[in-house]
Formats: sequence, C-alpha cells, structure tokens
Amino acid sequence: MTDLTRIQRRVSKKQYLKTKRTYEYERLSLDIPQKYHKTIRPLLEQDFDVEAKLENDSVILTLTPEKTFRHAENTPDKTRSKTTKTMVQEHQTSDSV
Repeated sequence: MTDLTRIQRRVSKKQYLKTKRTYEYERLSLDIPQKYHKTIRPLLEQDFDVEAKLENDSVILTLTPEKTFRHAENTPDKTRSKTTKTMVQEHQTSDSV
C-alpha cells in the first residue's frame, strides 16, 4: 500500500508596521507520513538545498544537506587585521623618532 500525502497551501497576511496596509505571502508545505519519522527526525535541525522536478506524472523533491563547513571557506585571518598592524607599526616608528 502506498502512503498518501498532500501539498498544503497557506496564505498569510501581515500588517505593515502597525498601519492599515497589509501584504500577503504564500507558503507550501508537505506532511511527512508517520512511517518516515524515524528516518527524518535526526535531520530536523539541518538546512537543505532543495531541488524539485516533474518526471512523467511524479514530483521528485531532492533534499541535499547543506555543507556544514561552508562557513569555514570564507573565514577571516585569525591574525590581526592589516589596519591594526599598520597602526601598531606607525605607533612604534613614531616612538623611535
């Protein structure tokens, strides 16, 4: 027997900073059938890259965990910044004069 689920659509209305004007946005969600909860539960706090495509009469959603060390690719140098280094050097040269 196959598991059935349905894509839910929810429209939310928000008020602009306590004014009479409102804006609305749409949210789509997909309930996960109970039998997959044990598989999915360890992944609850992760971020995923999502890809969706139609193939024949099927929707294929691919969730790929985002790289956890992505933040490490652009880390600043742990040494002092150049401006701090030049300020220290200028201070040292002005003391020696």
